[in-house]
Amino acid sequence: MYPDKGELRTSGNFFDWGVKLSYTIHLNGASLQLYGGMKNILNSYQNDFDRGIDRDPGYIYGPMIPRTIYAGVAFGNLIK
Repeated sequence: MYPDKGELRTSGNFFDWGVKLSYTIHLNGASLQLYGGMKNILNSYQNDFDRGIDRDPGYIYGPMIPRTIYAGVAFGNLIK
């Protein structure tokens, strides 16, 4: 809240839990991987960020991202 004063605060515990599932399909020496997952499943997140022009940009103590869902496709061994 006041970066010049160097205030020390304590916070509760955070549990940052994630999961990723993938499935690989093999096709004539190549592979196709389908995957998806979720980061920060429990949505543990800091709720008291500093705001305004005099905010302290270093005042971050929790997980960096809120709950995030992702999916993708990966190709492998396509060039011989």
